[in-house]
Amino acid sequence: MILGVPYKELENRMKRFRAKMDEKDPQWEIAVIFTKINQYYFTGTMQDGILIIPADDDPTFWVRRSYERALEESKFKDIRHMNSFRDISQTFEKIPDTIYLETESLPLALYKRFTKYFPIKEYKKADPIIGMLRAIKSKYELRIMRKSGKIHQHILEEIVPELLYEGMSEAELGAELFKIMIDEGYH
Repeated sequence: MILGVPYKELENRMKRFRAKMDEKDPQWEIAVIFTKINQYYFTGTMQDGILIIPADDDPTFWVRRSYERALEESKFKDIRHMNSFRDISQTFEKIPDTIYLETESLPLALYKRFTKYFPIKEYKKADPIIGMLRAIKSKYELRIMRKSGKIHQHILEEIVPELLYEGMSEAELGAELFKIMIDEGYH
């Protein structure tokens, strides 16, 4: 059963992000998260959308597709449906001149579609701060990692030796392992 990332965990991640942003650039106005992995880190769900994190207001996760699923999966406070970036830009009185982005993984085509409605003058890198935050594990994350480790240890030490037989192909082993891992809780 998938319980989702607890609200308190999401809240702590956002607080840590904002504190690091304030430390790095006290004048920062907004950060925008496009990648699904980082969206999951901050919202507890991965959808087709973007996460807007203003320095002085609550963050909003704008979802284009799988909006209902986002609401089901996530305990994030503010999830809204969007059709295009225009929907988001219309909620701003003034578009900031500078926006922090994930420059290491943002495709140029997506950046161009975004800047059509967010005509920024400059972008700055949010990647180092996000990476630094994700590298330091919380108690919640450590608990999940330990649980995962126990499942993998059980599979490798108790189940795999019973599966193996002479002449078994890697594909056969992989197929059997995948089925077992799903049964054991791998997602």
